[in-house]
Amino acid sequence: MPHNAPPLAIIGFGNMGSAIVRGVLATGLLTPDRMVIAEPDGAKCAGLARVHATALGALKALHELESTGDGQQGQILLAVKPQKLAIAAEGLEEVVGDRIVISILAGTPSSKVREMLGGRARVVRAMPNLPASVGQGATALAIGEGATVADRAFARRLFTGIGPLVLDVEEKMMDAFTALAGSGPAYLFYLAESMTHAAKAMGFSPEHATAAVRQTLVGAAAMLAHGAKSPAELRAAVTSKGGTTAAAMTVLDEHHVAQHIESAVMAARTRSEELGKL
Repeated sequence: MPHNAPPLAIIGFGNMGSAIVRGVLATGLLTPDRMVIAEPDGAKCAGLARVHATALGALKALHELESTGDGQQGQILLAVKPQKLAIAAEGLEEVVGDRIVISILAGTPSSKVREMLGGRARVVRAMPNLPASVGQGATALAIGEGATVADRAFARRLFTGIGPLVLDVEEKMMDAFTALAGSGPAYLFYLAESMTHAAKAMGFSPEHATAAVRQTLVGAAAMLAHGAKSPAELRAAVTSKGGTTAAAMTVLDEHHVAQHIESAVMAARTRSEELGKL
């Protein structure tokens, strides 16, 4: 265990919380004895850390880790669903104190998180996306209410463990990042669904359709990730004048698909902004 890694309490163990914990363990940033998890279904995280049924129990255990360790103040990863913040925060005001709280709650301003936790927490906002579950996450970090630049250092190390991209942004950009990267995987999955339906309609078996679409998208994503060319340049390289790809692009352009995708991303951002006001 790195000597400069504080103990960590994870409140919530859903898809993202579990991905972060596994990333932390895989990178060696923390060991199970330096983490506590608040999760009613303890079987979901057995062996990964100390488990408590409630957030209050987990934070009391965090205090014990602080007193038996190297004196570092523990940090809290808040990974519940946004609509469950009030329930998760109940009774935590005194035990949270002025600790650093890393919140991954979509659409939830740091000011609201801080207020719900007693008004003294130093909140760092983070927005990872679902590819974190396979070590390919993209995460945005923002300094929130009460926090400083130094307070996000541990968060950066946390999220580096679940993906190659961690961006420092202003908090006002978190809704836009949520729309772009948080919701972004769904846009690709939507494309994959449509391509698979088309493959079946053309006579491919479901197995062959699925295999062909998956590898096509994985291969294209690899070209995008590892090459120096822009998406527009890569698309042009595939599109020969008068060829099959050009025919497909003509249909997409006629139906203004690019504009609709832009509108979809903007709609996701608007909804994130709306959720933050609830």
